[in-house]
Amino acid sequence: MTSRLVRYLKLGQQRLNVLHEILQHPLNDGTRAKTLLRYVRWNLTRALIDRKVVLPLPNDLQIIVPNQSNFATGLYLHQLYDFSNMSFFCHFLRPNDLLLDAGANIGIYGLLAARSTGCQVIACEPAPDTFHTLSDNVRLNRLDDDIELHNAALGDIEGTLTLSVGQHGLNHVVQAGGTNVPQRRLDDIVGDREPRALKLDVEGYEMHVLRGAPRILANPAFKVVMVEINGLIERYGETVDGICAHLHGHGFAPVAYDPATRSLKPGGTHDEMFVRDLDFVAERLRNAPPFSLFGKTY
Repeated sequence: MTSRLVRYLKLGQQRLNVLHEILQHPLNDGTRAKTLLRYVRWNLTRALIDRKVVLPLPNDLQIIVPNQSNFATGLYLHQLYDFSNMSFFCHFLRPNDLLLDAGANIGIYGLLAARSTGCQVIACEPAPDTFHTLSDNVRLNRLDDDIELHNAALGDIEGTLTLSVGQHGLNHVVQAGGTNVPQRRLDDIVGDREPRALKLDVEGYEMHVLRGAPRILANPAFKVVMVEINGLIERYGETVDGICAHLHGHGFAPVAYDPATRSLKPGGTHDEMFVRDLDFVAERLRNAPPFSLFGKTY
């Protein structure tokens, strides 16, 4: 089997996996045929036009997105492509809370949280091109006073590291062949402020970020960590079990969230949401104002 054929087969399998996830999305209930048609139309368009597009989000938000980014399709089809986790932050956060967005990318989580709940956001994104789009999105939605931006990578020491380029939302720390970016500790960026929650998605570098945030993790006002759990962690010598153990040592337990019923249930080792003070979190979720999406209220 030729290497070119292997690449085509892998690409075909990736497309099938993406299509399966799209059709199983909770917002597809009763609309799978329509979603499939929109999926085909979207991919034909993005194949012909390689440029940034402006897509809608709930609460009159707009977001500038490179149409070749890894999450552009989900954003176009469902807006809240990561429905459970995005809904969690919309229900959990309150005005004057502080959300830390580590690996902010173009700002989806921070924009949604700030506009939906009135919270403050510290957004950190190391890739220069992506940071430029993030800044444009904050200005486009007039959230400059609510979202504080840092063009830096996060880790366990101050210094510099090398980041891949040209991979949109999949840029990650590499040994060579990329661009040098500043690295900072999350504790140092936050200072004496008291964050309520952390969204952490740094393409496998998550454990290094957590090691740079001991003061945040020890603060009892800090209740939630949403951390990307995938196979990328191992490339930096870390494990999923190691991350879970680190968070468990600070009193966090994995949970799964159902936005439709606003209920939490115990999670497994590959769930992404970790909370402590479960009663406090559950009460906030139950009593949060609703938001609307595609004619439904959550």
